[in-house]
Amino acid sequence: MNNVQKKYPVSFVSTLVTALIVFCILLVLMICYLQKITTHSLLAETSEKMLHEESLHISQHVEEYLNRPGIAGAFVSHMAMSETAGTSQAINKELKHLLKEDFPGGESILCVGYVTADGQYIAYQRKESTNDLYMIKTAVGRENQLNFFESDSDSAIPVHKIENYNLFSRPWFNQAMSQKTPFWTPKHYTRFGADRLVMSWRVPVYQNNHHFLGVFFADIDPAGLSLFLKKQFPAEHGFAVLLDERGNIIASSDNQYLIAKQHTQQTGSAEFTEHLPFLNVASTQHDGVKTVQEEGVQYYVATHPFTDPSRMLKWSLVIVTPDISAPASLFRSHISWFIAFAVFVLAALAIMIVLIRRFFNPFNQLMQKARALGLQPWQPSRQQRMYPEIAALEAELSNASMFISGALDEHTSRLEQDSETGLLTRSGLVNQPSLYQERNLLLMLRLTNLNDIRSTLGHAYSKTYIRSFAQQLLALTPADTLHCRYAEDLFILIFPGVNEAKDLDIYWGLLSSLFNVANRNDSGDADEWHQYVFAGQAGGSLETLTAENISECSMNAAMALQHSRPGANRECVIFTPDMREKELNNVTLHQALLKDLQREGFHLVLQPIINLDSPDTFSEGECLIRWQSPVLGFVPPDKFIGLAERTGLIIPLGRWIVEEACQQLAAFIKRGAPVDFKLHINISAVQLQQADFSEHLLLCITNNGLINKNICLEITESVLLQDTDQVIEHLNYLRRLGLSFAIDDFGSGYSSLSYLHLLPFDCLKIDRGFVNGIINDKKSEAVISSVIMLSQQFKVPLVAEGVETAEMGQKLQQMGCAKAQGYYYARPQVFSFWQPDNGLIRLVTQP
Repeated sequence: MNNVQKKYPVSFVSTLVTALIVFCILLVLMICYLQKITTHSLLAETSEKMLHEESLHISQHVEEYLNRPGIAGAFVSHMAMSETAGTSQAINKELKHLLKEDFPGGESILCVGYVTADGQYIAYQRKESTNDLYMIKTAVGRENQLNFFESDSDSAIPVHKIENYNLFSRPWFNQAMSQKTPFWTPKHYTRFGADRLVMSWRVPVYQNNHHFLGVFFADIDPAGLSLFLKKQFPAEHGFAVLLDERGNIIASSDNQYLIAKQHTQQTGSAEFTEHLPFLNVASTQHDGVKTVQEEGVQYYVATHPFTDPSRMLKWSLVIVTPDISAPASLFRSHISWFIAFAVFVLAALAIMIVLIRRFFNPFNQLMQKARALGLQPWQPSRQQRMYPEIAALEAELSNASMFISGALDEHTSRLEQDSETGLLTRSGLVNQPSLYQERNLLLMLRLTNLNDIRSTLGHAYSKTYIRSFAQQLLALTPADTLHCRYAEDLFILIFPGVNEAKDLDIYWGLLSSLFNVANRNDSGDADEWHQYVFAGQAGGSLETLTAENISECSMNAAMALQHSRPGANRECVIFTPDMREKELNNVTLHQALLKDLQREGFHLVLQPIINLDSPDTFSEGECLIRWQSPVLGFVPPDKFIGLAERTGLIIPLGRWIVEEACQQLAAFIKRGAPVDFKLHINISAVQLQQADFSEHLLLCITNNGLINKNICLEITESVLLQDTDQVIEHLNYLRRLGLSFAIDDFGSGYSSLSYLHLLPFDCLKIDRGFVNGIINDKKSEAVISSVIMLSQQFKVPLVAEGVETAEMGQKLQQMGCAKAQGYYYARPQVFSFWQPDNGLIRLVTQP
């Protein structure tokens, strides 16, 4: 079922116009609202900041007020420590001067006094009505009687007496005798003079910090604090209160928030009244400004904790002010501005709507014509006037229409037809309608010498060469055959009809004539297409082609092509399921090899190399790798070494072999093997190409306490297929450092004799294929004899591999072979199997 593209119910122009109208209306409303919110927020923020600053300012002054008794106490205590008499005239004078001159006024200290250690009491207190001073002093000769004088002199007649006033029963006096630091006496009702609630600051005086001389005290009146708050915070701004740590009111700038004096005298403290329920918020708030609703009115409550300089009082200052709302006149003053702004927005909106419609009408016409862009000739617009942008857009669309039409034709041709040969491309092959019409024979052909032709004779020649090949393919195949250039040197041929294997033989018989050099026409009148020599191979797949399996059939043909012999010409291989199974086995083997490399699933074994003159002991051996896979079981080296070299895993595997071999040899020598024991390690050509191969090898030798002469590297003739000069230079460098080299499987390669005089080597190892035929094959015997002679001329020993019988060993010894290696003497065993004894290693008789 086709998906139908959903459309909006209205056009873009209508949507845009509607959106602009809504936007303008919302813009006006938003500006009005933001103006209101901004004004209110600004006033609220300003009020909070001012209130917070005011609380800090008042708190600072209250702290200074509470610090006055401490200042007075410092003066008197310093003087008392310098006097010998506890109630000296100097102290008397200083007390009077403090209260009268230093701290005058009813808002300051109410009373100051000094009591000696022996109970002598002298004090001056301020009168509530006249602000004059009167003296309180211990009666002469009667220590338990206090006399209250009318004036500040004891020469007047006492107006009041207190009998049995025992200072030593007073808690504050006993506390002063037991501690040396000043302290506050809790609020108490004074027994002297007028009825007042006072707080006393006590300063114990000690001589040299040890001998108690007396105690200074200064009384302050919370009512004085209230008067102080009234001056600092007038009632028209709100009110301020001081709360103690229990939430009780100490002082207030407004007397209506304090309970009557009688209740105060009974309880000793002021409490909340029913008019201040919002002070509960202040009691739970540590610091900052908070808003509270009370009876429909919003208040700002600022709480600031503070203490006196002695850090003994934990009070809080609470300031309460009503919210200051933005006046309505502020909004009315802007109403004309908002009306003008709205008119301007509406006018601009009307003009914009007209312009949008004049722009989008021709644009919609262009959009209708653009639907057929490239499919039909472009028709110019009939509208007489249009905006420059629309005119430029129409011109560009007209040019694009012509360009797209041509480009589509060219692109289709380029995608589906090869430019050099005229054959189909991969895309063109897949899009051929006749591809899946009863066809089952797919042939993938590789032109094996194309790369050599291009690198030797150049690109221009190779293009002519490939065109000639394509033309001859077309000439040799049936008319309905599909031809595809799959890659640079790969061609796919799909033959018509349902075919069998015998039909493939017929077709290949025709096609292979292209690769038959004998059929080339070397006469001077040969046509252009018969001047070239082609070499090639092919892989085929016999399976009915469908749209679902065309890729799989192509891969099957490619897999069959890979199974053709390297270098073989005119060879065609048909795909079989065994090829797929072999490929899957290689994948499984590669995955298992990779996993066991990570978890060290390999181990090394040692096979002795013996001197034929003394075959009972050995001081030389070859290190061989063994793989016991937990998934695949035992895997012979010839099954995975080649795969490791082709996939690059030989690099980490080779590094592990070198590291493990050096560790095993070092441990072997420690157990008693000869210190000059020579261990042969097989090295592949891929390892020699690694830049850090020599560095890693020498580092392993050094780290395990070995010497370079302990290691002999076995190389095969395949290393000569690489950069010969670089390989020889590399080998000479290692040989100069003391390492030795053995040429393994000598005689089985292609070019050993041509480079033998250049290669640095210390030993030759003849291929086991010649050793196996030494008894019955005269040709093998002749080859071995020649190699023995060659090794003697080079003055290096020859090691015969694969010796399995005593007869073979005796024959080799008679022919002059120096060393041998094989199952007859010893099978490969782990290093721990061999038991050296004082530098001598004996062979263990094989069962």
